[in-house]
Amino acid sequence: MSFQRFIFLMPVLTLPLLAQNAAPAQPRTAERIGAAAQRNENVAVYQIDTNAAREANVRVGSTPTIVSEMPAESNYFAAEHGKAPGEQVFLKPSKRLADWHGEFFEQHQNSVFNSRTFFQVGAVKPSHRNFYGGRAGGKLPFLGYVTLSASQRKIRGMVNGNVLVPLLSERTPLTSDPELRSLISRWMNAYPSEAPNRPDFDPRALNTNARQISDSADLALRAEPNAGKGRLILSYGLQRQRQHAFQLVAGQNPDTEIHGTSARATYLRPLSKETELALAFAFTRTRSVLAPEPNAVGPRVRFGYQIEELGPDSQFPINRAQNGFRYGALWSHQAQGSKHTLTAGAEFARYQLNGIEVNNQRGLFWFTNNYGRSAIENLRWGAPSMYETTTGELARGFRNWGANFFAGDKWKATPRMQIYYGIRYSLETAPYEVNGRTQIPYGCDCNNFSPRFSIAYQTNTAWTLRTAYTTTFGQILPVTFQQARINLPEVRYVQLQNPSLLHPLSSVNLNDPAARTSPTFLSPDMVAPYSHQYNFSMERKVGQVYFLRAGYVGSRSFKLLNDYQQNRAVPVAGIPLTTATVDQRRPDQRYYDVKYIINGGIAYLDAAQLELRATPRHGLAWNFTYTFGKAIDEGTDYTFTAANKDMQTGRNQAQYDSAKDRKGLSLFDSTHAVKLAYSYELPQLGSRHSLRWLLNGWQASGVTMFKTGTPLTLYVGSDGPGYGNVDGGPGDRPNILDPSILGQTISHPDSAPRILSRERFSYQSPGSLAGSLGHGTFRKSPIANFNAAMSKQWHWYAGREWRAVLRGEFYNFTNHAQFDEPQRNLSSPAFGKITNTLNDGRVVQIGLQFIL
Repeated sequence: MSFQRFIFLMPVLTLPLLAQNAAPAQPRTAERIGAAAQRNENVAVYQIDTNAAREANVRVGSTPTIVSEMPAESNYFAAEHGKAPGEQVFLKPSKRLADWHGEFFEQHQNSVFNSRTFFQVGAVKPSHRNFYGGRAGGKLPFLGYVTLSASQRKIRGMVNGNVLVPLLSERTPLTSDPELRSLISRWMNAYPSEAPNRPDFDPRALNTNARQISDSADLALRAEPNAGKGRLILSYGLQRQRQHAFQLVAGQNPDTEIHGTSARATYLRPLSKETELALAFAFTRTRSVLAPEPNAVGPRVRFGYQIEELGPDSQFPINRAQNGFRYGALWSHQAQGSKHTLTAGAEFARYQLNGIEVNNQRGLFWFTNNYGRSAIENLRWGAPSMYETTTGELARGFRNWGANFFAGDKWKATPRMQIYYGIRYSLETAPYEVNGRTQIPYGCDCNNFSPRFSIAYQTNTAWTLRTAYTTTFGQILPVTFQQARINLPEVRYVQLQNPSLLHPLSSVNLNDPAARTSPTFLSPDMVAPYSHQYNFSMERKVGQVYFLRAGYVGSRSFKLLNDYQQNRAVPVAGIPLTTATVDQRRPDQRYYDVKYIINGGIAYLDAAQLELRATPRHGLAWNFTYTFGKAIDEGTDYTFTAANKDMQTGRNQAQYDSAKDRKGLSLFDSTHAVKLAYSYELPQLGSRHSLRWLLNGWQASGVTMFKTGTPLTLYVGSDGPGYGNVDGGPGDRPNILDPSILGQTISHPDSAPRILSRERFSYQSPGSLAGSLGHGTFRKSPIANFNAAMSKQWHWYAGREWRAVLRGEFYNFTNHAQFDEPQRNLSSPAFGKITNTLNDGRVVQIGLQFIL
């Protein structure tokens, strides 16, 4: 018996089976290496809120997942998209071993083995990653069975990426004002001094490198001391992550520190031979600090995607601490000889959110195509189109409660039929601010009943039929409700058209209580989103080797969080339609634009899935899965928070007819997906062969994935006269003049500009409501990826079995580029051009593991 730890995991669907031998084991490769290639490091991902899930969905699409049984103890919101069920507060006992066992490992990546990415100029720059750690478990006095694990990951080296930078001839200011010239020159100096070096696909494209340093560490301790007639399980964990982010352009990404702490305790007490009671407590704390690095220019500066914006993003800095206290009780009962396994319980939670986070705390300048000039020319003249900033006291502390009550019964109705039915009731109180600075308008969300029902039936023809249904509820995330902090009287959000670059707030009296602001209002009837989830599958063994399953999974999600931006400028007789008159033409003169967060989204998923697995035979095992599906929504999906970038990507073109305008394919929709995982154990030499120590114990494995590219939406990228409708909202889409290109896949830098040529689109006319181009009407590059691994094991005995594993892993083995979306803003000189990849080049990783 021994511990095993495999670092790169691919989710594996496990099904409760009526017969123990109904489903063969997955190929061992499925536990080792994932289907997607490693993400290109120049695509920044922030490990907060739902950003990481959203970015993964954009890159490779979601994974429709059939979950055949959903016990009432857990929350399964978005499980049909591959999201893991909500973690229970209860710990389960470990499998106790007779004596001490452990392992330690080291994995190393080095750039000397890696391949260049598609756009890279010059050789691969030096970089390396090390991931090492260990684990041990055994019995100690007083503490009982103990496990301790620790690991650390260190990343050092260069990130290669493409940025659009000003031409050398565009880096001098055009204005004669000395103060403006000084400021513009400082901003220009944020760009690398190198001239663009990839004019083959864009005259402003620069392929360059930037240093990145990242450290993360994990520590976990678990003990199961004796507790009289009961059983006590204790655990404690620490997670630390520090990242000095890469800066292809100075200040592009925030430096990150995320510190996590968790402590949990579960007490198991048998009440009788048939009944057990579990009591649990858990505390979690996450501290997140994402701040601009020292060379950031100050405010955020955007250029209509004509050159790389100066950052970091508007949501930074974030300084947040989240604490959670959870308490739970679980009663389970199974009488001897009974066909019922009963469970019932409850959980209570106390949530705390403290800190500062708000859009544009540092300020935001927009330079767009306006005044008869391009965005770059307006930068050189010092003529921004808009300035946004948040002023006032921003620190807040929010508190609220939540609770869940659940009960279920797993009933073996007949020898061939198993039925699970249960109910889960959830409530969450409205947050309140500890100092009374912010009022949350909605009340307790206390009407969330989640029925659970599933059937598994074994026919007399060896087929097993399964079906399941539930209604599950999400959550109003803290990042959503905390936006109420930006409202009067404590905070003012300012939006100025055609501001002064040097003194943007000079025309605003911030002390005037009647001065304009841009508020964000939470709906007074806001509640958690919910989803109807349902599926059906049929499966059987085919012969002694194969296992076949065909199924359908679907969901209908309602009341997804959405934002609507109102009070936009409208045509007014006698007032010219220019950016300078936007505020004069707003219907409510008290405000700039007004943002409303409501339950305004609906999403749909339907997918069919076919799976064929083969158990190991002559050393070969494999698993083939094909999925055909479609996901559509009204501009919002299960990852949507109605905050930060969501407010931009979900922005409607016009303030009327909003839901219809945004309805289309979900950003993670992928029509076809094929995945093949396989492993092969090379033939073994006989025990007398002199080279068996070298040639035995080898295994080759791999995962191949093909998927349709995810949807792409095009925008105008400017709200100036001649480009957009000049209503103060920059989310306009163009008009389509050549419908024959709709639905095409934009898959390669050579073909992208031909498909997305400018003569096939037109700009909106001032005063129009919306462009005619729909949402998600094109697709990005498809995915074709091959990951592979080769491993060698040695066994020897010295009183017990020892094992050493040497493993080489090859990500993106064929060095195939998955291209990023093209530049999607019609007003940008780079429109229609692809300048980045979403995956890295071929990456080689070597690992060594000792197990005892």
